[in-house]
Amino acid sequence: MLQITLTPEQEQFLQAQLKTGKYNNPQEVISKAFKLLEKEEKTELLANIPGSASAKKLLTEKIKEFRDNLKNTQNQPLNLEQEKLSRKVKELFDKTQSIPGIGDITEEEIVAEIEAYRGGGGKSLLKKL
Repeated sequence: MLQITLTPEQEQFLQAQLKTGKYNNPQEVISKAFKLLEKEEKTELLANIPGSASAKKLLTEKIKEFRDNLKNTQNQPLNLEQEKLSRKVKELFDKTQSIPGIGDITEEEIVAEIEAYRGGGGKSLLKKL
């Protein structure tokens, strides 16, 4: 279990919320605070995405649907097709990681390689490998 230390101001605020009678214990106050923080972050995220209000509402609904589905299927075993795909991805990762010198590539070299590919010019680093 995670333990946190409140500042004196936070402790006073928590006690004031409990005295209102709206909350039965500190956990309820903290849960409400997290819900408000989550709502605020969603609002900020959507504010930066271009589109109409209805499109943003639909996006919010789809994100919630995805999260709910993820929660519901998180501990379920993979079906045969998912297992096959998972195995292929793992094999691809293993092959990629086993390429000699792959661990020696820097972030700067990766960016340069992408730029060389996009622009058709520049010096490709893949020839090093």
